Amino acid sequence: MGRFAPNSSLLGATIFTTLTVLASEARAENLADEILLDTITVTTNKTPGKTINTLAGASVVTSVVIQRHQPNRASGVFNNVPGVNVQEDSDDPASVINIRGVQDFGRVNVMIEGARQNFQRSGHGGDGQVYIDPALISSVDITRGPVATINGSGAVGGVVNYNLLDPGDFIHPGETWGFSQTVAYDTNRDGFLNSTTLAVQPVESFGILGNFVFRDDGDYEDGSNNTVPYTGKELAAGLLKGNWQITPETNVKFIYLGQDWDYTTGASGVVRESKTTNNSVIAKLRHTSSNNPLVDVSVTGYANTTKTDQTRISGGRLQGNRRFFEVSTFGLDVFNTSRVATGAFNHAITYGGDIFRDQVTTLDPGGNGDEFTPSGERVAYGAFVQDEISYSTWLNVVLALRYDGYSLNGEGVKSDGDNLSPKVTVGVRPVKGVQIYGTYAEAYRAPSVTETLIEGVHPGFFAFVLMPNPNLDPETARNLEGGINLSFDGVVTDGDKFRAKANYFFNQIDDFIGSVYRPCPVGTCPFGDFQYVNIAEAEIHGFEFEGIYDFQHGFVQASYTNITGDDKTANAPLATVYPDKFVGTVGFRFLENALTVGGRWTSVAVQNRVPAGSPTSDAYDLFDLFAVYNHNRHFATSISLNNITDEQYIPYRQSENVPYPGFNAVLSATVKVGGT
Repeated sequence: MGRFAPNSSLLGATIFTTLTVLASEARAENLADEILLDTITVTTNKTPGKTINTLAGASVVTSVVIQRHQPNRASGVFNNVPGVNVQEDSDDPASVINIRGVQDFGRVNVMIEGARQNFQRSGHGGDGQVYIDPALISSVDITRGPVATINGSGAVGGVVNYNLLDPGDFIHPGETWGFSQTVAYDTNRDGFLNSTTLAVQPVESFGILGNFVFRDDGDYEDGSNNTVPYTGKELAAGLLKGNWQITPETNVKFIYLGQDWDYTTGASGVVRESKTTNNSVIAKLRHTSSNNPLVDVSVTGYANTTKTDQTRISGGRLQGNRRFFEVSTFGLDVFNTSRVATGAFNHAITYGGDIFRDQVTTLDPGGNGDEFTPSGERVAYGAFVQDEISYSTWLNVVLALRYDGYSLNGEGVKSDGDNLSPKVTVGVRPVKGVQIYGTYAEAYRAPSVTETLIEGVHPGFFAFVLMPNPNLDPETARNLEGGINLSFDGVVTDGDKFRAKANYFFNQIDDFIGSVYRPCPVGTCPFGDFQYVNIAEAEIHGFEFEGIYDFQHGFVQASYTNITGDDKTANAPLATVYPDKFVGTVGFRFLENALTVGGRWTSVAVQNRVPAGSPTSDAYDLFDLFAVYNHNRHFATSISLNNITDEQYIPYRQSENVPYPGFNAVLSATVKVGGT
């Protein structure tokens, strides 16, 4: 596989020396890292604002961080973010995002440019798979907890929005076109990445971008130098994005994203050739009146389809059996922000509505896949109003109310419901640089098609019955949260910056939907039944921290998460709560900020607080090194040395009990050119 030895100090020294020599001859521009928590977020309130000023557990992962660590999968994008974990299978490139111990069936509203990603395929892993490659991502906007009242139905865990590459990322002032070519090599997987981008701006008001990504990864080796089968994948993806500034006040964006994944699943023992396609069409309109503060309108419409097509290549008479799972989501989100003043109080009043429809279609003529993931249709809709109130520079209040409704149909079963969810947040600045806030927020999640309609018999010897439940009640989350935001400049030296966010939360989810297995009484049937039911109450509480000290010539960054969750009905821990996690990163900048070198330590605690009979996980520590060299705006190269100690580890909730990759080095180079 061409895999480098993890203790190859010669490799690191050679790479670093080469970068230093090149940089010493460079015409380096000031390309310093973005300051963590000073970036703009919109997922919490829909109104743009700095993350450090957000009265919630909010984070933004920037392109600088993505370039620094060069993740192979989307899960790697979230490593530094507190409260966020990703469940994934080694033989499937999908990610299931977990926020504060909550995941599956839309509990985390995951979007790509505002388009909901509602695909799910039930099995032994997570239920809420999202397919997106890191090479397509410009940034990620995250809000933790059920506090994003105006960001759509069902987000009892939080909101994640992936932002894709934009024409403005590649065209410099005075230019009408820009071209970028990135290639990367992963030594462990013998993996190759190509990303080719062409952006054109023939007139100042219109720009269009085309991006093609190809990724080819072989099977990786774990920390014990064993090749892990069925871990390779191949991706061909295309992105087309147009940005038209019709008038100084009106902007329109059109986005098409197509992804085509080829891989083989087999970690569970059944080998299948798998192909997943994801196609999204998104249109956005933004109109902001320069002379009327009551008008700031945004409209987003989208159509998104994800389909997994599998052919069985093992298993005797079932060999050759084809099955597929398809979820199509169509949605519309419309809102307006009116800015007014009442005396000394300033208001940003945001109001609007959203609706989406999920169409689930599955087929498995020779198996049970369509019983675990049944076909059906769900429509969810809502309306909201929110008032962000500010007084002087020391008081902020957010008052919000959301109405949600839904209807679900399939196999002669119908269900519906509605609910009102309030939110109240108060933030004060007792002294400059310190902001303290408290929040009470509710959220509402309608049952999914699978939870309601699952029906059939589990395959194999242990053939228990799958039972539908059309009487499921929706989930209602009630979240109390308190936090502090710290923002100081010139702490030790002129030009340095300190930013930190810390919070404690208590999330109570009533009518939480969970799966139960009920054995049959002796003598009545050989096995029992499986059904999704309402658990009376689930409680999750925890502490999160993230912060950075940037002293111009370098930075120190840290995040920490501690979460506990319980099923209060069964008096047992919740299985979806991940262990404690600490991530620390240190970086140093040289050569007028053209060269950044550093390392990252990820420490994950043991997790043995699990329901009876559930798998536990061991503690592990990972150490990574990185070097990013921006010669100038035309050339950049990056090197990431990951898991340099060759740690053998299996993250919590890895359903197949398969070790993750051992040491690997990722080397990349980017060339950018442009002109008129």
